[in-house]
Amino acid sequence: MRKKICGNTLYALLFAIGIFLVPQAVAQDVDQELDTVKSEIKEIETKQAKTAEELEAEEEKIYQAEKKAEEIIENKEDLEEQVKIKEKEAMLAKKELAVAEREAKATKDPETIKKVKELSAKAEKLKKETLIYQDKLKIATSKSAIAQQKIETHKKEIEELKANLNDLRIRKNGKRNFFEQALVSIGIVLVGFIMFLLLKLGVKRLDAFLSKENELREDAMTLRLKTLGKLTNWLGGIAIFVLVLYMVLENHGINVAPLLAGAGIIGLAFGFGGQYLIRDLINGLFILIEGQFRINDVVKINENGGLVEDINLRITTLRDLAGRVIIIPNGEIKTVINFTRGYSQALLDIGVAYKENVDEVMKVIKGIGKEMRQDKHFGRLILDDLEMFGVDDFAESQVTIKFRIKTLPIKQWEVMREFRRRLKNKFDELGIEIPFPHTTVYWGTGKDNEWVRHFANKISQAKK
Repeated sequence: MRKKICGNTLYALLFAIGIFLVPQAVAQDVDQELDTVKSEIKEIETKQAKTAEELEAEEEKIYQAEKKAEEIIENKEDLEEQVKIKEKEAMLAKKELAVAEREAKATKDPETIKKVKELSAKAEKLKKETLIYQDKLKIATSKSAIAQQKIETHKKEIEELKANLNDLRIRKNGKRNFFEQALVSIGIVLVGFIMFLLLKLGVKRLDAFLSKENELREDAMTLRLKTLGKLTNWLGGIAIFVLVLYMVLENHGINVAPLLAGAGIIGLAFGFGGQYLIRDLINGLFILIEGQFRINDVVKINENGGLVEDINLRITTLRDLAGRVIIIPNGEIKTVINFTRGYSQALLDIGVAYKENVDEVMKVIKGIGKEMRQDKHFGRLILDDLEMFGVDDFAESQVTIKFRIKTLPIKQWEVMREFRRRLKNKFDELGIEIPFPHTTVYWGTGKDNEWVRHFANKISQAKK
């Protein structure tokens, strides 16, 4: 029994010692590993700094080499001009010498012979000078070629140094533990999110600054600026997302260059599908540059119409009168009818009965137009006096009178509704008939239809 107790006590002591010593050993291993990682990161940072210095030095060398190459090229160009001049002078002296020699041979004149000797010496001198300049030009050409080779060499070294610097950056990020990488990534995402919120806030403030209280309709420049603000919001959001994604991938030691190359290959593989996207982007760019329509314009695109709620490089968003959202790819836009560009026209066709005096009816219509121009609210919406076209058509049951009213953009429908309301009340007041569809039943004649008439009369009497 005593031995059993001693054995259990011994096991308990060993277990306690193990619990105490094992974590310490593990902690020591972790600390050693962390120290190793830190030393490796420090070594990589040292190499990175040295590579950056070498890169800066190579950039300075290439700058000096390019500067020297420019001087050599300028000197070469001057030498080429000098060589051309000397060659022309030597050619001219040679011709003069040939003429003088023929003259001396013909006349045997001592003066001419003396002149021939002088011209011969001059031609020889010019020939030597031409050869000297040609040699200088050859040397300048060689120097220029050497300078270009140096520039190319420095460029290659710069590319290698940039690649090494990128590799060191990736290795440094890869050496950090997952916790540090996660913290940095969270920080990058938070900064990106703050930038996105600031962009949203800036666009919203711009929209609020451009919008004026009690403004019936913004001018064309304001609408265009609002449209560009929406586009900036869209493009800025995409740019921030791409930048954050790039920095997060680089932070985790993932080389983005091969991914971009792979994306390019995938893009080529799906080129036939991507052409529709490119068409949308190009068409959207021209829509925005030319200002074909803007935010808050009422347009009809192909077979769809509505208020323009949003435009970006890829799609246009409309909302129709029923509240339905219509999304149209910009590449599908073939024809655009803009109802609110510059000004609008309230075009109305009013039908009256054939018995009415059309001149009197037109006077009534013009009078209502004058009343609306004098109205406190509608007078601000109407830009000009009512334009009467006159009798436009003789229909089956009415005479059609056409006229129009020039209004502020997008206000034509409000003016038309109010004008119709006032016109209906005025016609009722004056007893002017507005035709409406009605049916007259004719029972016919003859004995065959007598029973029908009797039956109809009985029904009529019963109702009375």
